[in-house]
Amino acid sequence: MAIEIIVKDDSGKQVKMTVELENDQNWEEICYQVGCQVAREIATRWLEAMEERLFQERDKNLGVECTRERIRVTRFGRFDIRRRLYSDSQGDSHFLLDEYLNWLPYKWSTPSLREAIVELSTRTTFRDVSGALENLVAGVLSASTIHRVLQEVSEAAIQEEKKEWEDCFLRGKHPPPGAGKARVLYVEADGLYVHLQRETREGKKQKHYELKNAIAYEGWERLSQKEERYRLVNKRVYCHSDSGTPFWDGAGLEWHKHWDLGYTELVILGGDDANWIDKGIDELAFCIRQLSGFHLARSCRKGWENGDDMYDAIRCGRVRRTLGEVKEREGKTAPKARSYVLKRLEKGADWRKKLEAMGLSDEIPDDARGLGAIEGNESNLFADRMKDRGMSWTIPGAQHMGKAIQLAVNGDLSNWCGRRPDHSSSSEMGRSNLSFDLFESHNRTAIPALESPYASRPWGKAIRQMTMNTHRLL
Repeated sequence: MAIEIIVKDDSGKQVKMTVELENDQNWEEICYQVGCQVAREIATRWLEAMEERLFQERDKNLGVECTRERIRVTRFGRFDIRRRLYSDSQGDSHFLLDEYLNWLPYKWSTPSLREAIVELSTRTTFRDVSGALENLVAGVLSASTIHRVLQEVSEAAIQEEKKEWEDCFLRGKHPPPGAGKARVLYVEADGLYVHLQRETREGKKQKHYELKNAIAYEGWERLSQKEERYRLVNKRVYCHSDSGTPFWDGAGLEWHKHWDLGYTELVILGGDDANWIDKGIDELAFCIRQLSGFHLARSCRKGWENGDDMYDAIRCGRVRRTLGEVKEREGKTAPKARSYVLKRLEKGADWRKKLEAMGLSDEIPDDARGLGAIEGNESNLFADRMKDRGMSWTIPGAQHMGKAIQLAVNGDLSNWCGRRPDHSSSSEMGRSNLSFDLFESHNRTAIPALESPYASRPWGKAIRQMTMNTHRLL
């Protein structure tokens, strides 16, 4: 048995496709392949119509040099499209169809397919992604091809971040602030150690690499279920992927795209006692530092018999009263654990207790909760993909995967998957040079430095106080 399918356009041009219906048990696969074949035919006709329309409507100063083919790999398979190559009066070449559809040169896959490939790759291995795409997409992509796609997408984002840092912190330019307004911003940071392959440093084999990452969010929202569970509000992830860019500078630039950091009055910073996390105290706005509970609680249990009571006392700020009530443990590791805890009593207190001790109880939001979301986020986002199962990485490979995970979680993948970047905000960039012209506006002073990532620095807060008649927490 066979059926005939006719694809016909407005001009009457038609294509006939004959489908043999022989294998009853494989009916679903046959229907899928036929559907993809029809989709490819429609896509070819559609793109040909676009090409012809652009040719008729072109600037007459554009001359046609020749026609060239371009391969496009989509979710419904691969096809070729022919388009005209034009040259303008200056001798520059143009493919009007590519420019109209915002296609980047030398990218064989469509943006939607690249986005799907990278997002899947941040969840499972490249080999698994290849197998999944073979079943779900009308075509086969090898694991190495999928790996290369992720590298290209991530590297583009990493290079753009590096350029933004150089523009902002070396050349005095800055991007416009994001639309978000968060008076209090919660930031948590941690590092993930991954196994390395074939990496050396100063002639010695390097076995591990620390991938630094952080999250920022505006607060908590309770989920609608009986069990008391919460989700983070407007969470943004940052993964450090360029050793030449200071971590907190890069994080500030990333979050500045989402929030106007000049509006933020208070930052709550959580994480373990790594020195690179402590540097955030000086780099962020008015900052309250809180030590991560995991290491603190573990050391309390190792150092004292009633370690949980000791931990609760540290968090509540009443440790001096509790020290004489808890019994010290014996053993080789107990003194070291107690030393670790006693050196971090102030840093270990809950951030809400610190604000209360400073007389700033009114600054604590009604729905405020304790910190500790970074452990779960790091495990679910990074560790599940990059650790165990015998995985090992090169340092660039780990950086590329970390950046891809950041882009996927933040919903930014589509910006890097084969379309030219949108420069529609270039008019705002026209006033990006740092300036202290206080007479630029009749309504308020205009200091671009205070609308950049610099606005979160302590000196930025001081300048804002001197130039703007607004109430600030500081």
